Amino acid sequence: METLVREKGVNSFQMFMTYKDLYMLRDSELYQVFRACRDFGAIARVHAENGELVAEGAKEALDLGITGPEGIEISRPEEVGDRRRRHRAGGGTLAGMLRAIPAAGITPLCHPSAPVVYAETTTAHATLTGLHYYHQDWFHAAAYVTVPPLRLDTNTSAYLMSLLAK
Repeated sequence: METLVREKGVNSFQMFMTYKDLYMLRDSELYQVFRACRDFGAIARVHAENGELVAEGAKEALDLGITGPEGIEISRPEEVGDRRRRHRAGGGTLAGMLRAIPAAGITPLCHPSAPVVYAETTTAHATLTGLHYYHQDWFHAAAYVTVPPLRLDTNTSAYLMSLLAK
């Protein structure tokens, strides 16, 4: 990491708290990366969904026979990312992906001694809703699948757009 930052100009590193058995880092591994990013002046970017709960939610959706695009929203309730994100926001430099109203609330909750907390969203999450997952045309519904998923709450888009204006 140090070589990438100092010699190659890399300024951020993406970590995952989800994708169990593939990319998911344990808490101790995340802590090591956070410390390294702090020491090298890099930004730690975190996909902050709880991998254990996402895997369980996916299993439950499949057990119910839900295999369509709507399964992404059903298997990943907002709370799956919200609890872990709030826990992580307490220190160090962190970039959080804001895609739902509860997640967007982390910025004012961050520890006062944290040097910087960057928050970002995507155009899709700031302008669309998860209602598309239930469209009668499967191809239409599938075209809107994102991770984390778009949310059903029609207020989410307006709220995220209002945060971008600040």
